[in-house]
Amino acid sequence: MQSSTRLTIATILSLALAPCLIAAQGDKPTKPEAEPQAAKPEPQPYLLTLSVKESNGGKPILEKSYTLSVIADDNRYHNQAVRDGDRIPYQGKDGQSYQEVGTSIDISDATRRGDTLIVSLRAESSSLVPTPNFTPGNLPQVSRWNLGVVAVLLSNKPTVIYSATDASSGHKVEIQATAQPLSGR
Repeated sequence: MQSSTRLTIATILSLALAPCLIAAQGDKPTKPEAEPQAAKPEPQPYLLTLSVKESNGGKPILEKSYTLSVIADDNRYHNQAVRDGDRIPYQGKDGQSYQEVGTSIDISDATRRGDTLIVSLRAESSSLVPTPNFTPGNLPQVSRWNLGVVAVLLSNKPTVIYSATDASSGHKVEIQATAQPLSGR
């Protein structure tokens, strides 16, 4: 009697567990599903226009515009640069000397987010500032500035990306940028 009871219990357990054992043996271990990766956007060329304006006490002393092409979302064209400068002669203690003045602009990491172009911009500049006590032959005052910003530009919308005024001299610098998408159509 005990052995038939044991046999009955063993048979019932076997039948109850059989579907679980069959499913476990036939299933392969599941891998966690990889997150779907967004498709990399196609590179997009832009015409980037930078306007640098400097004034002293509200009086304009320098206005320059630079236009260059950048390609968003393309690592092959990662860095763009502009170098613009002059050598200004002046009479120094040991005779004629020169002062280098100008602007350097470096643009990198151009990326799009919808209609927005995002660029990393580094710029530095030096310029001559006319002073009331300037003596001809001597070097006038030199204004220098240096900046690094991430510029967020809406397509075809001029945007002030930097503005600063020196409290002691009243010297003001303003940089405005416009990103215009270029199309091959």
